[in-house]
Amino acid sequence: MDVAAQESRGGSFRGISPMGLFWAMQRAEQDGAGRAAFAKTGPSPHRVHFDAVAPVITGGRVVASMSLDRNFIAAGTESRDLTIPGDAGQSCTVGRLFIPREVHARPLPVVIILSGSGGGFDLDKAAVLSRHGFAALALAYFGIPPLPPWLHRIPLEYFEAALTWLAAQPEIDPRRVGVLGVSRGAEFALLCASRFSRIRAVVAYAPGSVAWAAGGRDNSTGEIVPCWTWKGEPLPFAPLPLRGFMLRSAMPVVALRRPVMFRNLFRMALRNREAVARAAIPVEQIRGPVLLISGGDDHVWPAAEMSEAIVARLKHHSFPHPVEHLHYPRAGHMLRYPYLPATSRQSRNPHLRNARFSFGGTPEADAEAQEKSWHRAIAFLRANL
Repeated sequence: MDVAAQESRGGSFRGISPMGLFWAMQRAEQDGAGRAAFAKTGPSPHRVHFDAVAPVITGGRVVASMSLDRNFIAAGTESRDLTIPGDAGQSCTVGRLFIPREVHARPLPVVIILSGSGGGFDLDKAAVLSRHGFAALALAYFGIPPLPPWLHRIPLEYFEAALTWLAAQPEIDPRRVGVLGVSRGAEFALLCASRFSRIRAVVAYAPGSVAWAAGGRDNSTGEIVPCWTWKGEPLPFAPLPLRGFMLRSAMPVVALRRPVMFRNLFRMALRNREAVARAAIPVEQIRGPVLLISGGDDHVWPAAEMSEAIVARLKHHSFPHPVEHLHYPRAGHMLRYPYLPATSRQSRNPHLRNARFSFGGTPEADAEAQEKSWHRAIAFLRANL
């Protein structure tokens, strides 16, 4: 059977899709934390097992089997950990740099990878990116010790320190630094790129156009908690109308057992024009090209609208660098590199009170958007770093 020429007539996808056997995989059950989404967090290989089953008329026998390993990290790739002091003086890893071996030109361009609201670091994404000739630093900024356990009061100086560490690595060209962020990580990426001139290119998956609040209040002062700080002071942020949102969401979530659509929360917040104007990310200060990627059916937040707000702001300020917005109308929030299972439509997040929430999109639309946007992101980074 040639999966690039023959169509699927059953199973978890239909039609012709050469990589459908991979992106259309389904989880057999939720994991222990109640998450139904496929989460790949490390660069270790995937072992995939295939069984060819004879038609039912022959008893459904397995007539052939094989297994293969999908390698996320190329052979010979060197890795180096970025550590900071933790409790009791021990060193804690908060970043991992992947340095490809099979590259003729040195020193190398480097891309910093920032994860989203799940926290931790995207080691798998950095490993895959390093296969394309870039050094790649997966950088955590919350969610693992000794960093903040949830997304609040993240100092931009932390990112600046990572830039300094990268510049000291002999394989890295400090004049060719890019950043790739996803969701809240894209918000962080745009904020840092607007402040630090060493960032020369930005890829923002499902980005925010403003600096958002952390979504809670300080227990001692009652004040809204900021997400980002600079020199000890909160960056201007747009507050989230959580009380009104929870009241409006109670019926569909509790009575009808529907997943939360956090997109509605952020759309309500965007109506606060004064706060949004004050908290808008000064993207016009970025010193290089910007690539924005959004899905039109994003249920987590309105990434398409915020991407267009970024484009409009850059145009208003006569931004001198190329700007591109890749928009996929039927795709949801879970845009990443391609050929991982895309069938999960909702999940739970421990940093969001373990609420069940919807990603939006469809498996087919997400798989197509992931493939096209990833290839464009690689070409973008190669052209601009």
